[in-house]
Amino acid sequence: MYRRPLVFETQRGCPHEFRESLRLIATALLTTIALCVTMARATTLARMEVRELAKYSAYVARARCAQVTTISDANLVWTLSTFELTEAWKGNPPPRFTVRLPGGHAAGLRVTVEGAPRFTVGEDLVLFLTEDRAHQMNIVSWAQGTFRIRKNSRTAAEQVVQDTAGLHLFNPNSGARTEGERRQLSLAALRAGVAGAIEEIAR
Repeated sequence: MYRRPLVFETQRGCPHEFRESLRLIATALLTTIALCVTMARATTLARMEVRELAKYSAYVARARCAQVTTISDANLVWTLSTFELTEAWKGNPPPRFTVRLPGGHAAGLRVTVEGAPRFTVGEDLVLFLTEDRAHQMNIVSWAQGTFRIRKNSRTAAEQVVQDTAGLHLFNPNSGARTEGERRQLSLAALRAGVAGAIEEIAR
């Protein structure tokens, strides 16, 4: 993480301004240290298979990334990724929606959060989504709820990749912990898994 140096000036005979500058520096340093400690920790997620992802999602959408922007807010950085819906696999997601995830580079501050996926304009994906009361869209379990669509170079068949490599996953039932991995399956298999989960929920 890189942060722009904080520059200030003081003058003699202005103890109030000097104390205020010291207070601001102390606050900035504590915030920076807190951010470093938080980002240094490995992200741990509960392992979720396709069935569970579909169960806890309000929407499952195939979508294309249309725009990516970053903003800074209270010494934090957020990445806003806007998507255009191409297919709805579960529910009725809006035709255009934005997902906000922590991390990115803005205002001289660079923050990396493990498990928070990053997107590129034009990318084709399947996303497992929830919506909060403010109608903010969120990705279920971040990297686990993100499936990037690729074409097989040999067969031209569409495949999806779920990349949780480097993350720590745990089984909520057994408590067992495992390392994440890069998983690949056909788009058709993923769609069938989602359809099966929706059928099971409806029973």
